[in-house]
Amino acid sequence: MTGFIRSISLHWEIKLLALAFSAGLWVFVMTSEKTNLVVSLPIELDSVPPGLVVTGERPESVEVQLHGLRAALSRMSPETLRVRVSLAGAGPGDVVVSLGAEQIVVPPGVSVLRVTPPVVRVALARGR
Repeated sequence: MTGFIRSISLHWEIKLLALAFSAGLWVFVMTSEKTNLVVSLPIELDSVPPGLVVTGERPESVEVQLHGLRAALSRMSPETLRVRVSLAGAGPGDVVVSLGAEQIVVPPGVSVLRVTPPVVRVALARGR
């Protein structure tokens, strides 16, 4: 037993330094690892022009591929993310809207890689 204690206490400063270094390296790797995440996000139709209403099928959701640090993606809640589609300036009829990263608000350190489908079609008609 004394041999075991002696081997632990011999050069304890170096062993403590090695333990601290390995813990720091583990924290660095865990917080700097980047990954991708695919989430289904609901579409919010914004700025519908006065006198117009959405008719027909409304687009419900799109698949969004996000890229960022694993820690940032794990803290993010899909319920707080939305795809905002602005219909400002649209007239009656079918409106085709291209979807991109600018319609999706993401936290710092997270980027949008892909939106599927890349376009949605919205039908607008004059309100009664």
